[in-house]
Amino acid sequence: MIRLILVASLCLGFLASGAFAADVSIKGSLNETVEASDNYFLLPTPVGTTLKSLSALNLDFLARTPTTRYLLDTNYSYYKYFGPGAADTSPTSGTPASTTFSIDHKTDMSKYNFATSWQRRDVATTQLTESGNATSRGFLDTYNINGGVTRDLNRTDSILWSASGTKTSYTNSNQTPYDDFATTGAWIHRFNPTTTLTNSVTFDWFDADDPAKTERLFWKIMTGLKSQLSSRLTFNASVGEAFANTYQKNAVQSINPASGTTFQTGATNGAVGDIGLTYQLLKSTKVSLTAAHSIMPTTLGQLQEISTIGFLLTHDINHFSNLSFSTQFANNVLAGVESDLFSTQIGYGYQLTREWRTRLSYTYRYRTGGQGFAQSSTVLFGLTYDFTMLGNPTANGQKEVETERETMRETERLGQAFPNLY
Repeated sequence: MIRLILVASLCLGFLASGAFAADVSIKGSLNETVEASDNYFLLPTPVGTTLKSLSALNLDFLARTPTTRYLLDTNYSYYKYFGPGAADTSPTSGTPASTTFSIDHKTDMSKYNFATSWQRRDVATTQLTESGNATSRGFLDTYNINGGVTRDLNRTDSILWSASGTKTSYTNSNQTPYDDFATTGAWIHRFNPTTTLTNSVTFDWFDADDPAKTERLFWKIMTGLKSQLSSRLTFNASVGEAFANTYQKNAVQSINPASGTTFQTGATNGAVGDIGLTYQLLKSTKVSLTAAHSIMPTTLGQLQEISTIGFLLTHDINHFSNLSFSTQFANNVLAGVESDLFSTQIGYGYQLTREWRTRLSYTYRYRTGGQGFAQSSTVLFGLTYDFTMLGNPTANGQKEVETERETMRETERLGQAFPNLY
C-alpha cells in the first residue's frame, strides 16, 4: 500500500506541475464481493465449501489537454477465504494491488503512448483463470514498461511500432523469476471507413532466472481483418504462424522439477488464428461468438497452446438493470499435459442509485484431464459505490478511463481459458 501511495503522489505531482492547464478529475469506487463455491479451486477431491470475501478500492486520476491525456489507475484490495475449503490453498488471505500510469499524446499525423505499471496477484487464482489447474501458491509481482507510436502515412495507411519490458518475481521460492521483452511492428490499411486490414510481426524474448538459464525466442506473424459489415454486425478475424525456440545456456537442470516451472526445450511452430462476430440483435441485446487457436505464455512463463470457442449474450432490461449469459469451452496443452475446460455463467446487474450498483452471478465450471476431473458451482454477490472527488461526475473523460481500464484488464486476460466476466 505504501508503494501505491508513493507512486500516486509522484504522478499527481507531475500532473500538477506539467499539466497545470489540463482538465483534471479524480474518480473512484469501493467494491465488496462475496463468493461461495463448493469447489473453488477445481480440485478432484475438495475439502468442502469455500467462502471468499474481497474488498477493493479503485482510484482514477485523469488529466486531459487538447492533445494529451494522463491517466493514473490504482487498485488496492484485500481478500480472505473462509470455510473448510480454505484448507485447499495457501495463503488464505492477501492484498492484490495494481497501479498503472499512462500517457497518450496525439498530433495531426501521429499517436504516441507510454505506460508503466506494477501488479501484485495471487498465483493460484491466476492459474485457475489461465488453465483451470492451480499448482502453485503465493503471490507474484509484475513490473512493466511499454510504449509505442502510430504514424499515418496517408489517408489509408498507417504504421505502428510498440515495445515492452516485463519483470516477474514470486514470493514462493519454488517459482522461477523471469524477464520478458517484446516488440511489435504493424502495417494498417483502411479499405474504407468500415474495413481495416492489419499485418503484424511480434518478437518476444523470454529470460528465466533458473539454474539452467532458460531462454526462449518467440515469433508471431499475423494478418487480421476487421469490418463493420452492417449497422448491426461486426466481424473480425486473424490468421498467422507462431514460432518458438527454447534453449538452455547452462547444462545444469532445474533442482525442483516438481515445482511446475520447468521449461520444455526445443523448437516448434504452429498455425494460430481467431474469429469473432458481434451482432446487435435488438437495441438492448447484443450477442458475440468467438473462436481462437493460440499459443500464449502463462503466468509462470511456460507456453500454453489453447483452442477456445465462446458465446456471450448481454441484454439491458431497462435503464437500471441488465442480464448477461456466457459460455466457453477450451482445450489446453501445457507442459505436455492436455485438459478440457468448460465454463458457463449467468449474471444480473442493477443500478440501485447513481452511485450504488450491484451484481449477482452463478458460474458452473468443469475440467477433465490435467489434475483429473473436477467441477464447481459458484455464486457471487458484489456491491459497488462510485464516487467523484474532483471534476464533473458525468464528464466524458470518465468513459475514457473506464474504457482504458477495461482494455488493460482484457489485455491481461488474453489467452486465458476462463475470462473473469463478473
